[in-house]
Parts: sequence; structure tokens; C-alpha cells
Amino acid sequence: MKTKMKNHSKVFDSLEDYFSKMDQACIGQNSVFLDEKEKERYESILMYAFRKYRAVCYHLERVKQLIDDFNNEVESSDIQNNDQLPEKAKITVLKTADHFIYELAAFFEAMKSSVDFIATACSHYLKGVNTESIRTFIKLVEKNNKNSHFFNVINKHLSWLKDIREYRHHLVHRMVITTSEGFEAHKLGKSIQKTPYLVVAPKTTPSYFPDTRRCRMFDSDTKYLNRKKRVSIVQYPDGSQKLIDYSIEYTPPEGYAEISDFMSFHLQKLEDFFVI
Repeated sequence: MKTKMKNHSKVFDSLEDYFSKMDQACIGQNSVFLDEKEKERYESILMYAFRKYRAVCYHLERVKQLIDDFNNEVESSDIQNNDQLPEKAKITVLKTADHFIYELAAFFEAMKSSVDFIATACSHYLKGVNTESIRTFIKLVEKNNKNSHFFNVINKHLSWLKDIREYRHHLVHRMVITTSEGFEAHKLGKSIQKTPYLVVAPKTTPSYFPDTRRCRMFDSDTKYLNRKKRVSIVQYPDGSQKLIDYSIEYTPPEGYAEISDFMSFHLQKLEDFFVI
């Protein structure tokens, strides 16, 4: 699900190539561009789509940076010097991390906007179609299944286009998904092992997401994570023990994904849609 940087250059190259063709396009009654003003407006719409695409990239990079910053904070936490801890202890730190959801909402808002601008630009070539939203083309494909290059592209990406519309709509208008960040540390003697928790997001829009005082008090995102644990301990003749290997691996539960992987997946889809 990781996004490859080469796809960014595909978007740049695709747009640059299209602008080169626009420069050579005729203007007049027999052209898609009646005058220079219309041509300028059309180019602006494509640039709006591109800038929204760049906003999508920004919000993904911002989430990755937030994750890195927290992991660095976990790594630098000075638990070893806490003399109050017993020889064997488990420490759990968990806190609300709504800033991830703010970025996720902005991510899908920018993505939906980019797709809408692409649809607006493409409608310029289709007689009888005037739209500022991808919704028009989704309806046309579902109703008529028209056969043309652009309608074939819509049909190919139809499931994804409907998914991002719904996800964005719920995040912006209906509800706010909550999430948390944290870590657990296990101490045995002087050995400390720290494991950050994954920040996860639902892959599809949940029909209902409770956000009550009771849920915030008793519920924990970590209980939904899949957990694998491995422990290796050496016990010496004097009875002392040493932790030589301790690892915990968390993976997202069914229906969820690590948030940056989830966003990378959808960015890849947007790039594929942009360059076709």
C-alpha cells in the first residue's frame, strides 16, 4: 500500500504534456476553446485540480511526520531512570490524537475537490454535460454506461470514486472519527522495551461511531489491535533474570488500516486517476 515517489512525477509530466498540447490548440468556433479567456479558465481549472492534489500529498506527509515525532518522543522517554518502578513492570501511555483525524478529513476534502476539478475540466469536451462535481459522471455511468474514453475511466474507478465521496462526506458533515496514540513499556530488571501503538483508521465509513463520555473513559483503541508477543529471558544461578529479547508487534484489526498506509493507498488511486 506504500505510495511510490515516481508516481508524483507521473502527475507532473502528465500535466506538463497536456499544457504543451493546449499551447498548440486552435482557438475559434471549430475548436473547444472559443477564445483566449476560455482557454485561460480551462487551464486554471486543471491547476486547481493539481494544487488540490498537492494538498493531498501535504496532509499525508504531515501525518507521517506526526507519527515520526511521536515515535521519537517514545524512544527518548526516560523510563529507565524511574526508581519508583519495581523490577518487573508494564507501563501503558495512551492519549487522544484527534490531530490525525483533522489531517485525514483535510486529506479527503482535498482529494474530493481535486477529482471534482478534473470532472469539471473533462465536461468541457462533452456536449450537453456541464458539471462542477464528479457526481454527475458517476450518475451518467450508472444510468447509461456510455462508451467513451472518459466514461470508461469513470467506470474503471467507479468503486473508488464512490468510496472517497462517502468517506469525505461522513468526515466533513456527519461525524468525526476518534483515534489515539500511545505506547507500552515493559521493564524487567534494568531492561526496558518500548512499543508504540499503531494509529489506525477504518477502511470504510462506519455507520456509527460513538463519542460519549462513557466511551472516552472506558474504551481503548489498543484493545482492537492484533498483538504478537515474543519474550526471551535468561535466569542466572543466583536467581536474577535478564531480558535478552522482547518484541511486540501490533497489526490493524479487521476493517482497519494503519493511517499513513490507508492515506497512501488512496493517494495512489488519485494519481492513477489523474494521469489516465
